[in-house]
Amino acid sequence: MTTNYLFFLACLLPVVFILMISGRDLPPTRWPGATAESLSVAARETTLFVWERFPGNPVFPATPGTWRESQTANPDLLLIGNTYFMYFRGQRDGHDRIGVATISREQFDGVTWNIQPEPIIDVGPPGSWDESHALDPATVIVGGKIFLYYTGVSPRADRAICLAVSENGLHFTKYEQNPVIIGGAPEVVYRDGVFFLYYWKEVPGKKGFQIHYATSHDGYRFTEPVRSLALPVGEAGNWDSFTVETPRIFFESGLYYMIYCGSDQHKDYPFHASLATSRDLIHWKKYSANPIFSRGPAGAWDEGAIWFTTVEKIDETYYMWYEGYGGGSSRTVPYGDYLKGGMSQVGMATMKAPFFYVRPDGR
Repeated sequence: MTTNYLFFLACLLPVVFILMISGRDLPPTRWPGATAESLSVAARETTLFVWERFPGNPVFPATPGTWRESQTANPDLLLIGNTYFMYFRGQRDGHDRIGVATISREQFDGVTWNIQPEPIIDVGPPGSWDESHALDPATVIVGGKIFLYYTGVSPRADRAICLAVSENGLHFTKYEQNPVIIGGAPEVVYRDGVFFLYYWKEVPGKKGFQIHYATSHDGYRFTEPVRSLALPVGEAGNWDSFTVETPRIFFESGLYYMIYCGSDQHKDYPFHASLATSRDLIHWKKYSANPIFSRGPAGAWDEGAIWFTTVEKIDETYYMWYEGYGGGSSRTVPYGDYLKGGMSQVGMATMKAPFFYVRPDGR
């Protein structure tokens, strides 16, 4: 072999290795949004950041004869006392409802859960903001109360953020003055006496979404700032240039990590999940080597799209629960064979790493 040919192979092998072990669903000649810098970062960190899908996925399967017989989706994790609560959506008879599963910290393994037999938040009566669907739960504990924000769907609004409150995490009372704000797919963080509520709104002049925020001092009355855009879509040609959506946020060592999903072509059918970081919950910086996780390979239960990538570090392991869509023609057609050949279900992946992609100290 010539010296030039050997040099070419030496340059090519690291990229091939990255694609093989990361499970990214990428075209053979194009990495959307990739730059020489991002490829270099990915090459250095490939051995550090590797997600392993649970081989028994999905962990919350759609189960005939239950309130989640058609599909499961939208996971959200909350620790209440010594018990983990996993809130998620289920569908039956054409309506989405919110339910919960629990497990003690001593028994926690990420995949073993006690699912409540009935939903905890049902659809509302005719004329209410959630008469068609109640979905996308996002929870936080403040002052001994669990605030659960969720998306309500009705003829009044395609998406509206509603609120229900509980003292034990199981029995909720809906806020009488719902909705708290117009938007969809909420996430909530409480910091220094302020509720930060994140949600999607349509991109002006386009059909995709981007992530906005509003704040509140009591959790009920929210104000959207003049510059409410927290995370915009990417520049033209980037993998997230059409939509960014379904944010999930966790805190570690002084840094907030937002894992969000996006697409360069579909409004609500993302192939990849990515990362942005912030110290003040207002200014967010996208990770230079995005995306960090992708839909599964052809034929997998999550081969179509992914949403609501919920991350928590527990006992030195990063756990990610997420909604995956697959089956039927879902690989090539957004929502292909919806609820016939295809469905959403909740799965899990884990990663052991010294930090979550971006060092908390900024180095």
